[in-house]
Amino acid sequence: VLSMAPNTRQSLVTGSFAAACALQWLQRGVLTVKAEAVSGRYVSKDFLTLRYHGRDSERFGSATGHPLEVCHTAPATCMDLRLWECRNSPEDMHVAYTSYAHLGFSRSGSMRNPPYESVGGSRLLLARNIPSAQGFVQGSSQLVLWSGCNASCEDCTNGTGRFVLLQQLPKCIATAPGGFFGIMYNDNLGQLNTHENCWDSLESFDLETEKHVRVQLLLKYCAFGSVAVVSCALVTLLVWYHCHLKRRREQRRRGLLGVGTGSGAPLPRTIGKATIEEHFPVTHSQEGNQCVVCLLNIEEHDGCRRLQCGHEFHADCIIEWWTHEPRAGLECPICKHKQRLRGEDSEDLQETGDASNNAAAQGHSEAEAIVREAI
Repeated sequence: VLSMAPNTRQSLVTGSFAAACALQWLQRGVLTVKAEAVSGRYVSKDFLTLRYHGRDSERFGSATGHPLEVCHTAPATCMDLRLWECRNSPEDMHVAYTSYAHLGFSRSGSMRNPPYESVGGSRLLLARNIPSAQGFVQGSSQLVLWSGCNASCEDCTNGTGRFVLLQQLPKCIATAPGGFFGIMYNDNLGQLNTHENCWDSLESFDLETEKHVRVQLLLKYCAFGSVAVVSCALVTLLVWYHCHLKRRREQRRRGLLGVGTGSGAPLPRTIGKATIEEHFPVTHSQEGNQCVVCLLNIEEHDGCRRLQCGHEFHADCIIEWWTHEPRAGLECPICKHKQRLRGEDSEDLQETGDASNNAAAQGHSEAEAIVREAI
């Protein structure tokens, strides 16, 4: 080459580069070929669906009719293959084979049971050229699945390659490495479903399953957390309500209902018996009204007290009504009219005599609270 003329040398280099590019393009075209018919053969309309379920038993652990149910319902990488069709299998599909043949002569010593698995992405051929120890079997209608063929499947057509005989369909094969390979017939009339639970790859199924498990776990944790939060809230509310009732009960016993404790605020005025007697002296009624406290009529000889609203009560009944618990104001038991007391707006309205009366009223209140609790 070095002794050639420069023009000749340049033409040779350019031609070599063009030939290399053409060869690379041709090789790339061969690699991208998906399916083609064997030369001189008729491709059938019906087909076989090849299903590879992998070697992970967790994918088909729920199957009961092992292994036949695995090949029908378990997740798998699938492909359809017609008679005399040459096609690449998916990268993660490992086709089962039981023997090896050369030019139609099978090697009886190479029969494998359980069968082996071919490499992923192998070139496949579905044919009727049955190899045997004496050569091809003539006139047989039995199907043969070849694997490991070349790009045109010419070697498998001539009887060279790995193969498995399909004596009956559907077929479910447990391979030596622990995988499952299923073969199902489809008449292409739309009546048979041979693509149930088929995936682009088993890896995509595993990722989707893992995602589904994570979502289910998250939902379970969220539900548990929601129940825990609601339960804690209810328990807290019940404890608070119990403490509130207990505090109110103690306040009733002490006669301090509605008054804050420990805050340093002065206690409000409490109206005692002396103040009531001063503002509502005992009189006698001639109207024969009924005392709504004791539900008895007020007789002429009975002492009564007339309120500012005009309603009358037995003298002792209204005293008991107004002093059974501490009060800062007086209201009519019937019409709820507020009774006004002299000097009500001044700050010093507490009478000295009211203290003893208040003590008696508080004692009466405690007794009444104890009776209510006992009931």
